[in-house]
Amino acid sequence: MQFFKSDDIEKQFYGSGKPAFQQAITQKDLFFNDAYGTFPLGDLLHDTKRAPLTNAIVKQIFRESFAEIIQAFIESGNFESYLTVFRKIFGDDVEVTFTIPDPGKLNIDIVAQGIELSDLLAREISDETYEFFELTDDEETNILVQGIKGFESQYEVEQMLFELVPAGIFTAITLTLGGDD
Repeated sequence: MQFFKSDDIEKQFYGSGKPAFQQAITQKDLFFNDAYGTFPLGDLLHDTKRAPLTNAIVKQIFRESFAEIIQAFIESGNFESYLTVFRKIFGDDVEVTFTIPDPGKLNIDIVAQGIELSDLLAREISDETYEFFELTDDEETNILVQGIKGFESQYEVEQMLFELVPAGIFTAITLTLGGDD
């Protein structure tokens, strides 16, 4: 900071406002750093189709993983970027094998073992609107259903991945759900 005058009054004014300005700058930086990973931003990007992956990734997966996926594919087409995306979508226990059979060809074998438990929901129509509620057993314990974390079909993975593969690379994907638990 360069002062115009060398008297104490100018330094006192500066000193009295400095903590408030410093706090405002810190809060602004925190907002900008954290805002890019929020679920509402993911919803907005998905709903308005402002990211190329919105055509390939269902909303629930996109909102939870868009920040890491976009960050990973600043430099597209490298193995670490693919691994980052697959781990974010399927979980850290996903097994991915890359094979390069010929120049310009890439085979990706994915074994997704991530199991996800969710409450089983039922719905009723009441006053012309749907009301959702959790189903319970005779002991009032929620009934759970099991599914695979992430995409549920090879087609979904292919649609997502083809948005990220560099031009000139032919990619073949094999997806195995459930793994060898």
